[in-house]
Amino acid sequence: MNRKYSLFITDICASILSFFAAYMMRNVGPFRLFLDEVQPLNVYMKALPFSISLLLLVFFFFGLYERQRRMKPFSELYLVIRATFLWALLLMSASYLSKYDYSRIIVLLYFFLSLLFLNFGRSFFRVIESSFYQNGKGIVRILIIGAGRMGRDLSRRLQEYESVGYKVIGFLDDYVSTKKNFPVIGTLKDARDVIHEHRIQEVYICDPSLSHDAILTLVSESSNQHVRFRVLSNVFDLVSGSIDVARLESIPSLDVWKTQENWWVGVPKRIFDVLVAFLLLIVSIPLWVGIALFIFFEDGRPIILIQKRVGFLGRQFPLIKFRTMRKNTPKYADAPKRDNDPRITKVGKILRKTSLDELPQLINVLRDEMSMVGPRPEMPQKVAKYTDWQKKRLDAKPGITGLWQILGRKDIPLEENLEYDFYYINNQSPLLDITILLRTVPLVLSGKGAY
Repeated sequence: MNRKYSLFITDICASILSFFAAYMMRNVGPFRLFLDEVQPLNVYMKALPFSISLLLLVFFFFGLYERQRRMKPFSELYLVIRATFLWALLLMSASYLSKYDYSRIIVLLYFFLSLLFLNFGRSFFRVIESSFYQNGKGIVRILIIGAGRMGRDLSRRLQEYESVGYKVIGFLDDYVSTKKNFPVIGTLKDARDVIHEHRIQEVYICDPSLSHDAILTLVSESSNQHVRFRVLSNVFDLVSGSIDVARLESIPSLDVWKTQENWWVGVPKRIFDVLVAFLLLIVSIPLWVGIALFIFFEDGRPIILIQKRVGFLGRQFPLIKFRTMRKNTPKYADAPKRDNDPRITKVGKILRKTSLDELPQLINVLRDEMSMVGPRPEMPQKVAKYTDWQKKRLDAKPGITGLWQILGRKDIPLEENLEYDFYYINNQSPLLDITILLRTVPLVLSGKGAY
């Protein structure tokens, strides 16, 4: 059984024990003096599943079940206390809204006992884990690329976490040789073999001289080895602070590639896409009619432009757009680089400025060819020129909007757009999707970066 599910069971057991202890204390001893009667046990048993589910949900959002997150005892204690306080507030709110007069003493006892038993359970779990670590089991094996000052400082910091199962195996560096306590076990070209031979699980990239292309090529070559790549944020400043940054305690780093499964990718994201696309389609029907009439009266037919684009796993699909360039323009001509391009019609300028030419892609979303949020769908001839790491952007369905849209749109060169897409693919979440959609709206209204 993996660590996450073991913690699930530990917390569930602690919560159940806290509940029964609270009920017994209310009915035995000094607490019995406050009230003559209390509701039967089965009344509270009906609410127990909700209480435990709420606790697990709050702990999940506090990151207490992250597979790769291991904390020092005091840090975990602090986080558990914060999460339990929030859970208690939500539980009391739910009790009030239910209009049922649950015993306040039982609820308070349940809270305080939960604080005690949850932390006790996790401490017991930590003792068991430590015994496994001492026998070399469950260790997170770490490789650091770059044996310079930054890499050595990181290694010293990581040594503080040996008690929670982190172990630095060594360094890769093309120029620095082994120093005391800092073993260099190969050069950058040996990375793939070293990762395989030493069963590396996490790679920290601490070499500021490495280009983005070199880093992402390395990630691409090793992506089938179940390795998590992390780059110190001051080396690889891809995105603004609004995007989640992974932290090993106080070590700031950016996850570039994670092989762990993401619960959001798949059915949940598909349901989200269908609901949003269907709602927008219904609301925008009058716009469709008006846009079609304007295009027809200015430049005749066709109203719609259909192009082949490359989507999920390299599959081609017909992308649907309102036509914005004159009808004698070749279908696969290069996109305009300036807003006064003579190929663009008068109506087309407005549509491109407001991104209303993208509205028909809601149909692509409903047909499961695109997502509301994802990498930009590219033409086949451009995808044919991709390097191996650039092809990784095909691991997700293309989107109507994405990180490239909210962080600069067409003002950003194509190759940098790919890096933003690459980051998005490996960090998909409902919060990130909603944030991107909401931040797209003001950009579309302002027309920034679109032509």
